[in-house]
Order: sequence, then C-alpha cells, then structure tokens
Amino acid sequence: MWWTPGTPDQRVPGTLTRVEDGWRLDLIGALSTAPDGEDRLHLVPPQTIWGACQGVLYTLMECYLRDVVNSRGSGVPEDVSDQWLMTWRVGSVVRGGTVTEATPFRSASFEITGLPAWWPPSGLRGSQARSGVYERPDDVTVPLQDGEITIGVRGMPHHGRRVRSLRERVVVWVEKPAGFTLEDLEKETVEPLRALVAIGVDEPVSVFNLSVDPLSPVPDGRPSHSFEVDPHDGAEPEELPSILPAPLPLSPALVDVPSFIPAWLEVARRCSVPLDAVEPRQRSGSLQLQFLDVVNAAETLHRSLHPEPAEYPFAERVRQALRDFGGFNSEERRAVRDAVKFTETSLEDRLFALAEGLGSEVCEWLFNGNVRPWAYVTARLRNALRTPNAMTSGAASR
Repeated sequence: MWWTPGTPDQRVPGTLTRVEDGWRLDLIGALSTAPDGEDRLHLVPPQTIWGACQGVLYTLMECYLRDVVNSRGSGVPEDVSDQWLMTWRVGSVVRGGTVTEATPFRSASFEITGLPAWWPPSGLRGSQARSGVYERPDDVTVPLQDGEITIGVRGMPHHGRRVRSLRERVVVWVEKPAGFTLEDLEKETVEPLRALVAIGVDEPVSVFNLSVDPLSPVPDGRPSHSFEVDPHDGAEPEELPSILPAPLPLSPALVDVPSFIPAWLEVARRCSVPLDAVEPRQRSGSLQLQFLDVVNAAETLHRSLHPEPAEYPFAERVRQALRDFGGFNSEERRAVRDAVKFTETSLEDRLFALAEGLGSEVCEWLFNGNVRPWAYVTARLRNALRTPNAMTSGAASR
C-alpha cells in the first residue's frame, strides 16, 4: 500500500519494481497529487511517497509522475473507486522507515565498487599474504570540521561443510553529531568519494550497501534502526579485479592521503560540474563530442520543425556587395549567399524557439524560467567547441 505524507488515510495498492534506470511504481488507484480535471498533461512536481509491504516501511523520493490512465470504459464498473492507474518514476528508495527530505541522520555506511582494489585491504593479497589468525588492518579515520569519516576493512567469513573462507570488504563510515540529510550525504561525502575512487582506478564505479541511522528515535518512541537506501535485489554490483595497473594514478599508499581527503571533499563540493566531466565513464567519445552531437541534433530538429524565413536580407546584402566589388561570377555569389543564409537564423534563436515550443509551464519547470540564458550559453559553447583548437584539446584530454 502506498500513500503521500499529507494524506495518510488515502492508500492505494501498487508494486515497486527495480528497472534499468532506477525504480518504477505502478499504482492501481490515484494519489492525492494527481491533477484535477480531465487534462492529464498537467505537470506534477516531484513527490515523496510512503508505503508498507509485509510490515516494512518504505520511502520513495524524487518521484515523477510518468503516466495516468483512466480505466473507465474498459470493463471497469462506474462505482469502483480505483478507476485510475498511475505510473511513477522513482529516484531513490529508503527501506526501513518513512522519512522526508529534511529528516536528519547521525551516521551512514556504504561501499564503493573499486574501493577494495584501490584501498589496501590487508595481508590477504599479494606478497603480504600470511597464514594464521586473520587480523584486519587498522581503520583510517579522517577528521572533518563537523564529524569524521572512517575507512576500514571488515572480514566476511563463510563456513561451509568442508571449506572455510573469508572475504574482505572495504567500508566507509560517516559520523556527524549535528546530523545530515540524505541530500547532504550524497553531495558532501558519497559522490566526492565515489568520484575519487573512479579517478584512482580509472574505471567507472558505483555505490552500494548504503545505510543511514536516524539522528533521533522514530516517532513512536522505539529505538531507531538503520535504513537501507536503494537496496539491491539480489547479487551485489560486480567488483573490479584486484589486479590493476601499477602504480595507480592516485594511490592511498601515498603520503598524506588521509589529510588529502578532507581537502578533496571541499574541492568536489565547489567543482561538481568539472568533476563530473573528468570522472571516468563508459562513454562513446569525449564529453565535448557528446555535447556537440546533442546541440547539432537540436539545431537540425529546429530546421525540420520550423519553416525557414522567406527573405534573407543580410545574405542578399552580402551577395550585392560581392557583385559590386567584382571578381566573382554569379555561381560563386550564389554559393556565398546560400552559405550566409544557413547562419542568418542564429543557433541561440533556434534553441530558444525549440524550448518555447514545449510551453511556458515546461520551460518554468525544466529551465527554472531561464530559457534565454540557457540558449545563449549553449550556443556559444557549441560554437567555441567547433573550433579546431578546442577539438584537439578535447581529444588530448580524453
């Protein structure tokens, strides 16, 4: 059963499914956030949805309404209240309790694929392997202004009928007595550390086994317990191989790495966009080329959807100037005029017209009302990246 925090008495059944790009919620019924009236294209802002399944509470955050279907007229009786079918795209799932964006937490722990290959786990690998009782290495504690981060190794023993084995896991713990929200945790700690590991191993990595502990007891007075964030539904993410090229681009074995991490967190918070650009990803081509492909496609789309101007005064002025100057035949003058005609409508104007074609409500929601500045910056970036020097630099940086 699922409901919104503002209407806990209005609950509808539905299923939560993990899909390739996150999570999907399919409801048999309508939540109170459904738009009124028959126009189902009205934009619904992102919602927080609470739910319960087999005694476990869930929180679905950053939920975007994807589809609403009226089942009336499809063999469903008129007096049935569940006449609406809703589909939501869910950004994040919290299992274990009902929280909001402002709920504070005191601690968190998580793992990162690639971290065991980057952070020295113990003497179980390589030339340091030894027999006897397992002794994990000491934890590394990184003090912060408002708390601390601890990176340590934990052994996960497995006892079979004939074989006993132990698998090491490298875990990150975050402690902040004043508390933090899930958004604070992601922006200030999780994403910067994930990017640092990705740069260190030069491979894309992901975060898993993220759990958080509430700052205060749950509303009914019971002791708080850990909440799982985006729990995996089966096998954990595949780890990177332990054998990586040596030396690593950025190794924890280097001097002053523990003191480097707080400085890195501060830089990552201030420079999130450049950091995203340099982080290794499974991309086809550089970020610059992907940007050019998208903007060029938008320009082509505008040319297909909008008729070209009936007159080109500037192109005709150029053609007349060439004629007056002399030295060019009529075919050459027409070629120059056609080339100028191609650029008479600026890329900025084309992008602006495309965005405005989505409607004022979409522009306000998607561009926060800043359509013209977006078109201006995008056009100038595209034109700058099309220069030979910019493309050579982009290829070199890749």
